[in-house]
Amino acid sequence: MSTQEPAARRALPGRRTTVLAGTAASALLAGTTRTTWIHATAPDLTGTVQQVEVLGAEAAPAVLALALVAIAASLATALPSAWLRFLTGPVLLLSGVGAGLAALGVLRDPAAAAGAAATTATGVVGAAVAGATTAWPLLTLVPALGVLAVGVLVLLAGGGWPRRDRYRSAAVAVTADPTEDPAAAWDALTRGEDPSLGHAQQPTPPSPQEPPGTEPPPPAR
Repeated sequence: MSTQEPAARRALPGRRTTVLAGTAASALLAGTTRTTWIHATAPDLTGTVQQVEVLGAEAAPAVLALALVAIAASLATALPSAWLRFLTGPVLLLSGVGAGLAALGVLRDPAAAAGAAATTATGVVGAAVAGATTAWPLLTLVPALGVLAVGVLVLLAGGGWPRRDRYRSAAVAVTADPTEDPAAAWDALTRGEDPSLGHAQQPTPPSPQEPPGTEPPPPAR
């Protein structure tokens, strides 16, 4: 069973793929709010019925707000922090759920969703508004589900993503010249070494077999 768990973890997408997927789904979710969601009709001050085209950002402003939050959370997932996935994962998950519920609310009651836009267009407050939705509120559920899925993926696969400190420790161990990596000089001082001395200037201890100042014996005749 322990062998199957690492194999399943390796099968999950990496950090870069997850960040790109989350950013793309969130941007697509925000883009759907720029389309026409409702064809509404409402009377103006003269009693003439006006046609009002209601955009998604007007019908469901929560969708645009949650899409922007999801974009920020997706980009923050790229940071190499072990605990950050416990924040961005739920944010993405809740953003997808909230956006989907807001889109479904427009489908359930398009007249109520078009009320504010109709008032702005006609100048009549509380007028009888009639509206019919387009296909866009339903299509918005697709990127909303994508954002939700990315949030779940961050929670599941985020623990297996590499951290920057692992690569940093390996780089410090290899780098010996403090002029190339100043951080390595501090690490050398911590270990009690002098980083100003290079490998060529380090004193070579005498060999225990031949003490300094002694000459090898002459060969026997």
